[in-house]
Amino acid sequence: MSKNSYRKSVISGILILAVSISMLIGTTYAVFNDNSSTTVNTIQAGTLDVELVDANGVSLENGTVSFTGGSNILWEPDRGYTLETVYIKNNGDLDLKYKIDVTGIDGSGDLGQWIDWSVLVNNTAVNLADYEATLAPNAQDSVVLVGTMKHDTPNDVMGHTANGISITVYAKQTTAQAEYDD
Repeated sequence: MSKNSYRKSVISGILILAVSISMLIGTTYAVFNDNSSTTVNTIQAGTLDVELVDANGVSLENGTVSFTGGSNILWEPDRGYTLETVYIKNNGDLDLKYKIDVTGIDGSGDLGQWIDWSVLVNNTAVNLADYEATLAPNAQDSVVLVGTMKHDTPNDVMGHTANGISITVYAKQTTAQAEYDD
């Protein structure tokens, strides 16, 4: 055998051996490594949306609600007046827990302190200090604010006014749907 053909045989053998080893490594790599993937459906966060609306479903946000019986009501001792019914509406898609706060009884003199306020929720009297309720999506509760002038109101509040009364609803997700404690 000539020296040239021996050299070609050795080079060919080394190349064949290198290709064989690389194929063996590639086969082994494919055996010991694997992956799999899938797509995930759309994830969407729920919405928490509470609103105060009137009997027609019109938003009362930054609006004014009147007392039933007209706009020129003259308060007198032992007489009560009710506000038009407002509704707490859950426009979101999560159950919510809410509290009601009545604030801002301003006015001339101290007339506001001589009026006792009570609240009816779904025609049931509630104590706002400890009242909390839940509301399902697309549901609503009725709220009526009732003011009654105290029997012993002094004469020096005659002619005074009370205004700026505000009904605020605080809402949060119920713990039944939450992944965490309150």
